[in-house]
Amino acid sequence: DQGRPVPPGGPPLRWPPAGVEFEARAQRGGSLFKRRISVLANTLFAYCIMRFGIKVGRFVPKVYVQQVVENSDFRKYDDCLRMVLDCTSELDQTLSERLTAAASAGVAKFGLHRQDAAMMTCFTPSAMRSDHVHFIDGARGGYASAATAMKATLAAPS
Repeated sequence: DQGRPVPPGGPPLRWPPAGVEFEARAQRGGSLFKRRISVLANTLFAYCIMRFGIKVGRFVPKVYVQQVVENSDFRKYDDCLRMVLDCTSELDQTLSERLTAAASAGVAKFGLHRQDAAMMTCFTPSAMRSDHVHFIDGARGGYASAATAMKATLAAPS
């Protein structure tokens, strides 16, 4: 699916993860040093399983990654469409021009927010089930910033 912000192979794997300090501080019990070591050990274990595709019990990393891609919610529908796109600068320019033309014709109202990173928030009751959901938004404002841009456009005198 073009424009899907999660690549077909899943999000990139990195170790150590960027949030080690936050995770260690969120845990309880023991010194901060021991909590950091625990986070690093647990994430290294998970990294190795995912990186090398090691099946653990009924958990199959390749299947899980495919489900992450399929279960990523990057489009919202209510009385409008909201979405996160991963696209080229050329497509971004084309979309901006078309949306501007549609707004000028009174066909659409829109707000855009461009950024170079996205954030995934995951709800995973169990990695063994397929009903995990992954919400995608811009890492620096995303939907909220696009809504602010749209409101500013609507408030401007015509």
